[in-house]
Amino acid sequence: MTPNTYREIHLVNRPEGTPADEDFAFVEKEVSSLNPDELLLKTLYLSVDPYMRGRMKDVKSYIPPSS
Repeated sequence: MTPNTYREIHLVNRPEGTPADEDFAFVEKEVSSLNPDELLLKTLYLSVDPYMRGRMKDVKSYIPPSS
């Protein structure tokens, strides 16, 4: 059975210090219908790596910050 919705976590504020719940938005979206050449995957594990902390800051880096 295919799920009808999925969840996304959006960065809405660049945290100062320890990130808090209000720095993120938890968004539920509808799963669009799949084309014959597509498939739907379920994420079982997600890695939250230390490098992601630097990506939340709007500072010069070897990779532009996320928007």
